[in-house]
Amino acid sequence: MKNKQLPIPLGRIEAFSDGVIAIIITLMILEIKVPSIESTATSQEIWTKVQGMMEPFIAYVLSFVMVGVLWVNHHQFLRQLKHSDRNLLWYNLHLLFWMSILPIPTNFLGQDFKRPEITALYGFVMFMCAFAFLLMREYVNRHDHLFIDNLALDLRKKARRKLMSSVVLYGISIFAGYISVYISIGIFVLIPAAYFIPTNIIITDKSDETK
Repeated sequence: MKNKQLPIPLGRIEAFSDGVIAIIITLMILEIKVPSIESTATSQEIWTKVQGMMEPFIAYVLSFVMVGVLWVNHHQFLRQLKHSDRNLLWYNLHLLFWMSILPIPTNFLGQDFKRPEITALYGFVMFMCAFAFLLMREYVNRHDHLFIDNLALDLRKKARRKLMSSVVLYGISIFAGYISVYISIGIFVLIPAAYFIPTNIIITDKSDETK
């Protein structure tokens, strides 16, 4: 006789994830070093120092948006569930692990985004974030009793297709930088932009899915 896992309230997994994501964003902004400005500095000297912060700042904005997309989709994903279980907690930790590494390639990208090794590292970490999210969603798809009863099947399929597309594109970005770093950067911008197209929660009767 198989032991059934006891349901775990979603509040625990959501609160812990939100806390980790908040720390990730904090670590990324702390990597931007603010130069000291002397009281005797000229206007040109000040703007020169500000310009020196632009690449790290742009890298931070890019990663902030990507983390934001992951957080929004993570929140939406949890809204589709009735409860969690022990295995889902581990899948969620796996996702948070890769997200927690993101401040490292973000720092490198802010130092020199024109090196293909750096775009490859950044693409790899984002690939693993997307892949970890896909693994978590696939686990729930195999145990669909975790989903709320009236969630439209079409919504689950759309979310899966979009996530798989992200995995493929991030995988391409790892190697595309050796052709041109701008291809990889274009992918980094394209993926979060695609997620700004809203996907609403669709509620249907179970009987509709069987027709």
